[in-house]
Amino acid sequence: MTDTATEPHVSGPPEAITRPPAQLGELGAAVHARVRVLQSTRGASSAAGATLARLRRAASKPPGSDPALWELTVGGLPGQPTSDAATPEEVAAHTALTLYALHQQSRAEPAHVRGIGLGQAVQRLAAVNGHAGVRRRFDAVATAASYGEVSHHLRGLVGQLRGAGIPLDYGMLADDLLQIQRGGRAATVRLRWARQLYRLDQTTTAAAGEPKEGQK
Repeated sequence: MTDTATEPHVSGPPEAITRPPAQLGELGAAVHARVRVLQSTRGASSAAGATLARLRRAASKPPGSDPALWELTVGGLPGQPTSDAATPEEVAAHTALTLYALHQQSRAEPAHVRGIGLGQAVQRLAAVNGHAGVRRRFDAVATAASYGEVSHHLRGLVGQLRGAGIPLDYGMLADDLLQIQRGGRAATVRLRWARQLYRLDQTTTAAAGEPKEGQK
C-alpha cells in the first residue's frame, strides 16, 4: 500500500503530512514486542516493575552488565556476534529498552506508542516546552560524534519527554540506533529525524500500528 498525503495540520508547517507508521526492522520489531509486554504488565506484575527498575539502573552501563537482564537485552536478537564485544543490535536494544524504562517511570500513560519517531516527539515537546531549548538538546543528539554521546544526550531528551507526557516509538528508535552505528547510515537517520520534525503532522499517533506479519 502506498502512503497518501492528507490535509496539513493548521499549527504545523505548510508542508506537514500525515503518514502511517513506518514498518519496523527486525530489531525494532523485537524491541517493540518486549516493550509492549513490559508496558502491558507494569501495573499488575511486581516482576515487570522490578525489571523496569533494573533497566533504569542499567541505562548508563554497557550491554550485558546485569545478568538478570540478559534474556531481555541480549537473548533472541538478530545479528551474530563476531567478537567478545556487544553487537550493534545488542547495543541498540540495550539503549532503547533502558530509555523506555526511564521514560515510563512513575507515568500512568504509555511511554511507548507505535508510529511516533524521535523527530515527531521532539516537535510535540517543542510545542510544550519552547522551541529553542528543545532544539539544543535534539541537535546535541543529532550531531553527537560518538554513540556514547548519542546515548547520553538521549537520556536528557527522554527525561524531557517524560516530564511533558509525550510518548515515543521505541521500536523505531532501536532501528535508528542500529543504523547510527553503521558508518554512513547515520546521515540517513538524521534526515529521517529532520523529516519527522518538520514534515510530519504532529497530531498523528498511529497508536494501533503493529509490525507486519512475521515481525511479531
